[in-house]
Amino acid sequence: MNNQVLIKDEHMFLSEGIQEFGYLLITDTEFNLIAGSENCDEWLCEDFSDCLGLNLWKILTDYFPNYVASINKAVHQVLDDINERVLMEVFINEVSYYLNIYLLNDLIYLEFEKKFEDSNVFFPKFEIVDKLLSKNKGNIWQAACSYITKISGFDRIRVFQFVEGGNGLIIAESIDNNELEGILGCYYPDMNIFKLAKNIHQVNVHRYAAQIDGPTIRIISNPKYEPNLSQTNIRMVSPIHAAYMLKDGVNSNLSVALQIDGKLWGFIFCQSQEAKKINLLKREALVYFIQMAVNRYAEEQKNYEKEFHDDIRNFELQLKEKLVLKNNLAESLRVLEKELCYYAKADSMVIFINGRMYAYNIVIGEQKILEIIALLKSECKEQYYADHEFIMKYGEQLEINAERFVGLAGLHVEMDESCTILWFRKEKEFHRKWVEKPVRRIGMNLPNEIFTHEEHPYLDIWIQKTVGTSEPWGEDEIYFIKRLRELILQSANNFSQEIDKLNKEVGDLNRALDNYANTVSHDLKNPLSAINLSTQMLLQRPDMKEELRNRMLKNTKDAVEVIGELLRSVHEFSKVKSYEYKMEPVYVDEFLSQIVEFSQIRYQAEHAEVTYGTILPVYGEKSIVYQLFQNLTGNAIKYSAKGDSPKVHFDSKIKHEFVEYTIADNGIGIAKEELSMIFDSFKRLSNAGNFEGTGLGLSIVKRIVDRLGMQIKIESELGKGTTIHLLFPNTK
Repeated sequence: MNNQVLIKDEHMFLSEGIQEFGYLLITDTEFNLIAGSENCDEWLCEDFSDCLGLNLWKILTDYFPNYVASINKAVHQVLDDINERVLMEVFINEVSYYLNIYLLNDLIYLEFEKKFEDSNVFFPKFEIVDKLLSKNKGNIWQAACSYITKISGFDRIRVFQFVEGGNGLIIAESIDNNELEGILGCYYPDMNIFKLAKNIHQVNVHRYAAQIDGPTIRIISNPKYEPNLSQTNIRMVSPIHAAYMLKDGVNSNLSVALQIDGKLWGFIFCQSQEAKKINLLKREALVYFIQMAVNRYAEEQKNYEKEFHDDIRNFELQLKEKLVLKNNLAESLRVLEKELCYYAKADSMVIFINGRMYAYNIVIGEQKILEIIALLKSECKEQYYADHEFIMKYGEQLEINAERFVGLAGLHVEMDESCTILWFRKEKEFHRKWVEKPVRRIGMNLPNEIFTHEEHPYLDIWIQKTVGTSEPWGEDEIYFIKRLRELILQSANNFSQEIDKLNKEVGDLNRALDNYANTVSHDLKNPLSAINLSTQMLLQRPDMKEELRNRMLKNTKDAVEVIGELLRSVHEFSKVKSYEYKMEPVYVDEFLSQIVEFSQIRYQAEHAEVTYGTILPVYGEKSIVYQLFQNLTGNAIKYSAKGDSPKVHFDSKIKHEFVEYTIADNGIGIAKEELSMIFDSFKRLSNAGNFEGTGLGLSIVKRIVDRLGMQIKIESELGKGTTIHLLFPNTK
């Protein structure tokens, strides 16, 4: 053939021609034939290259006289609106064709496609499609895959979604041929093949190849022109795409771009192992149905976002209500600590306000939190932070291992009350299956990732294992953290600084007075019991042996000293508005045995077996550390004293940045459902009716724990005993 040029678009990696079931004529706007498919000579009864330059209307008049008027009308309709595509049905040599007419780059395209006999009688019914999508809320793509399989006869349908870094994920799949591989949940790396697919689908939302290994009908063109086949439905798949699909066992493919809010979100790939002929109208109907699914999915996502933002607004109202009622940011946040964790999708959290720390669901020291905050301020200029690899990056520097958390998010609000909130996520081991080698990811050589190659007949399977990270912080969690910061700032501005300050002082003093009133009355009982019992014995037994008499006198003297220390603390407190505890090393071994002896006397439990492990010093204020051990020791002895073999054991050890004390007894225990209420004032346990008490002991313990910046954990089983864990900040 003379003057023929194979049309290629290297940028688009387009095929050099069209599929065998199609024919193509291309003219300029003067209706002169400038290009076409070489198989058109089947119609024109002459070599097609000899027809180049002829007038379109002359050719149509000579060979298709019945369609000159209708084609002329369609062509001028397209010329009037360059975005218009006109579809009509024509018969040529007793064969039915679909004719697509459109304008591209000032060239008129007449695209003929043979009409096939449909082997699959099903055709999309849009009222059924609408019901199907409505019924499958939250499962749109899997329902769409199943329905496309039914109405199209394709062997395999896949939904491919673009995810982070340009990678792809198969999120839905339907397979009707056991010989084709299923890869639901598998990932594709950011490959050139998908970049090419993006380029192609930007200009044509769907592409169809009836037989990938079929012949390519070449385009013959006037050398002056470079026709572009990018919008040609019957264009043959490019060699690079053909090789890729044949390798995957596919010989027929319909791919449809999924666009949401004007952005390419992913693709649907409809594939068959053998050649698959589907008429144009059915393909158009499939594309329309898929667009319905896209719209429904996008609507679902918007509804989810609306529900999420409504949920956040409800939380904001709760927080505002608490701030109005309490006029105290710390208390308001603590009341809603579970919700704060829930919306940030965190396992635990810490609230740090004006030098006071409140931990939720995590054991961590105040000094360690201060180190984290200082690190964040130095590393991050923003007022919020989120990193799912925090411990991997900074754990060694902070001397924190992955046992407690690995991912961290936080926000800082600088105002009258300096407020920092940190959220923590635990480690989650990730496994990802790639169906092509993720060259870029492997090349990063990350220390916490391992890649192994898996043998497969034709797929290049790689298994990725990632450790040392948490679930990444998502857009929703970041949005919540930002909104929380704005809300705290807004609420702070609604109150007078002076009123805040006065209310805080009044609240602190009231709480302190309440604490001391309850504490003094409660904690005088042990030494007074010791004095009372010793005095009774001295009066009733004048002939008492000297050794026992001296012991009774010593008990009385020690008890008086304890009372004196308590009264000294009350006196010091009465002289200042806000009592400052003197924090220092406290040697527990100096007074623990005395507390045990007082408690045994008070609860008539001299027969109780008390054992000691390591007794380490702690950091605190001596008088209230004494009170803390007095209350807990008294409870341990009291509630085990009536048993057959009462036992109490004390031990301590270094744990992370804490000194951890355990006090274990084999007493009556605490019911599981009552554990959450044990620190309530005047709360008495249901099984404690036969024991003396006011229900204030553990309430006082909790106040002491909070004041010393400690943490406490109670484990108990009804009828088997209780173990108290005390974590004192270790300031070695």
